[in-house]
Amino acid sequence: MSEEYIKVLLDDEKIFLTKPKVGPKTISLVNSFENIDDDGKVILISEAQEILSHCVFSGKNDCITNIAVGYVQSGKTMSFTVLTALAADNGFKMVIYLTGTKTNLQDQTYKRLCSDIRMIEDSSDYFKIIPDGKCSISVIRDYVQEEDYTLLLPILKHYKHINALSDVLKNVEVEHLLDKKAVLIIDDEADQSSFNTYARQNSTKEDWEDDEYSKTYTSINNLKNALPCHSYVQYTATPQAAFLIDNNDILSPQYHTVLTEGKGYTGGKYFFKSDNRQYVVEIPDDEIYHSRRNPLPDKPESFDKALMQFFVSVAIAVKIQKRMDYLSMMVHIDGNTKSNEKFKQWTDDTISEWIQMFRDGPSDIAWPAFQLKIRAAYDEMSKYVENKPSFEDVLEKMPKVLKNRQTYLIQGNSNEEIDWKSSCAHILVGADMLNRGFTVEHLSMTYMPRSPVGRATADTIEQRCRFFGYKKKYSDIIRIYLSRKSIGEFNAYVDHEEMLRTNLKQCKTLKEFAKQFKTMVMSPLLKPTRANILSSRLIRSKMNGWRQLRSLYKCNENKERFETFRNRIDNWVLDFDYKNPMRNHNVAKVPIENFISFFKGIVYSDLPNITRKIATIQYLNYLAENGKLSYVNVYDIACGNTRERKLDGDIPNNLQEGRAANGSYPGDKAVKTEETICVQLHHIQIKNKDISSVKYRDVTDLYNIAIYYPEKIGEDYISLDEEDEDA
Repeated sequence: MSEEYIKVLLDDEKIFLTKPKVGPKTISLVNSFENIDDDGKVILISEAQEILSHCVFSGKNDCITNIAVGYVQSGKTMSFTVLTALAADNGFKMVIYLTGTKTNLQDQTYKRLCSDIRMIEDSSDYFKIIPDGKCSISVIRDYVQEEDYTLLLPILKHYKHINALSDVLKNVEVEHLLDKKAVLIIDDEADQSSFNTYARQNSTKEDWEDDEYSKTYTSINNLKNALPCHSYVQYTATPQAAFLIDNNDILSPQYHTVLTEGKGYTGGKYFFKSDNRQYVVEIPDDEIYHSRRNPLPDKPESFDKALMQFFVSVAIAVKIQKRMDYLSMMVHIDGNTKSNEKFKQWTDDTISEWIQMFRDGPSDIAWPAFQLKIRAAYDEMSKYVENKPSFEDVLEKMPKVLKNRQTYLIQGNSNEEIDWKSSCAHILVGADMLNRGFTVEHLSMTYMPRSPVGRATADTIEQRCRFFGYKKKYSDIIRIYLSRKSIGEFNAYVDHEEMLRTNLKQCKTLKEFAKQFKTMVMSPLLKPTRANILSSRLIRSKMNGWRQLRSLYKCNENKERFETFRNRIDNWVLDFDYKNPMRNHNVAKVPIENFISFFKGIVYSDLPNITRKIATIQYLNYLAENGKLSYVNVYDIACGNTRERKLDGDIPNNLQEGRAANGSYPGDKAVKTEETICVQLHHIQIKNKDISSVKYRDVTDLYNIAIYYPEKIGEDYISLDEEDEDA
């Protein structure tokens, strides 16, 4: 495909903010994709252009966050590889990849990136791929100054790895070299850095804490702060997470691109909405496994059936028709280590038993029944196969298929390397390690005997769709075993996903989309992701009593927003006269929508404060939409006069003044009502700041807030549903 051909097709497609040029690196890369036709290549380039058009180019120091939304297993890695080549064609000096939180995902992405980039003609003259942990000041010095080079840095999405790179980038020499030089950060599976998973962490504790998850989030902020000219692009298939809510936080995206699936993609519509074929098999309720509720002392019959069908399909597609080199089966249990080990043992024991049965043959009294079992599997797995082989041919191949297989226990920090071409059949047993990002190659059989207690979250369902992908070549032998409840949820999710993508395509920005997001129709079988944050357990533990949001981040910008908000309130009244200007406070009833509009604009950099802000906004939205509250009480502490506060590390210490010893003042915590959410605006000066520090040089006075969540309102709160699935 030539540059002229691409130019003709792309010229009138879109209006770009800054239209990136399609250069030789991009063309060379897409031409290496032999399984994609010219129309597919144009779509890849066009969407990469759209993403890059919203990025910051060399020449000025600025930053932006955007997002690319694709289907599960639909080729997001290929998309960001094309984006990499396009960025290089447009003078970007560095591309940093946050490749996943597990080493197996990082290795998977690293190998794929290396393979694709090396397909570019003379790639070694234009790209230098630096392994995780190997980037140094000298490496950056050697390559950033070269006009034609782009440094590629794939690293593990873990705070230690990200901070190590940030430390290199913060070097004065490096900072100078990267001044006004465009850098692209690509975050694969970006919703792992969103608020949802973190919000659920330690949900019974009094507040969100600075744990490993939030440290990773903070480290991404550190990385961004180390780069004067950069664009942060999030890739995900699950955009339901809280970063789609309109807010002004540092990792909140501004622009979005909805990625097109390639030809041959088989996703939710294909498997769950097909009129002609039945790919999904229902697991009986009494065979749904749970380590506590239903631990299953014996191997379930449906699992035995799925195993046999898998091996029969290998005999057909791999050994006889030879259209596949190998096939894989995924056994997805409930996340409990012992559960995984139990199913792994059942798998190994069953295979050994079947191998022995073939050795014994007709001499074994059970041989006729065993043949009938294989025949039943053959009848099921061959019913959509064109030019299907005879049962006798399949039976003949079965012993070799059973012997030439590999089984794997994938859990915890498993780093087992899978040599896919080493065997004709692979069976992977696990749970969370198989959830996200991990590619199970040539997956044809899925057995998932788990069923959520309450409603499943939309993003969790989609990340379990490992059976989606480019599988048309062998879709006739794909089967998916699920519980009845899961089948209903997957069907509901397909409808939700299509509506979500349609709405996203109709909106130019996520701010515009956020207005629609609250009113998006969600099947009663699913709960929106925001319910992850607003579980009843979380309301009881974290959304009651006083909570302080203490921060120095963007204090001058935030100060302007606080003062604008204060000045627009025209119904202030004195709450109580304590005869002391530092203890007298104004109060006003502020409509919830007005407070939310103000609160969205307050910027935080730490995940605990960001999560509390978003959870509070969602809580208020829920209470308002359900007629529980219409206003919040806002208190202007000390009527806007400043109070002095010391620093506690990098944040102000306790905002609220205590009770007077003589009883003349009950303390700031008594300044509240039980009738509604209460917000205190605290205008403070830092007493002991190090004025020589760059961090605090511009800090004169600032505002922080404290929020009171009455227990009565929490008790009246109607939970969106039960606790999360598999609890």
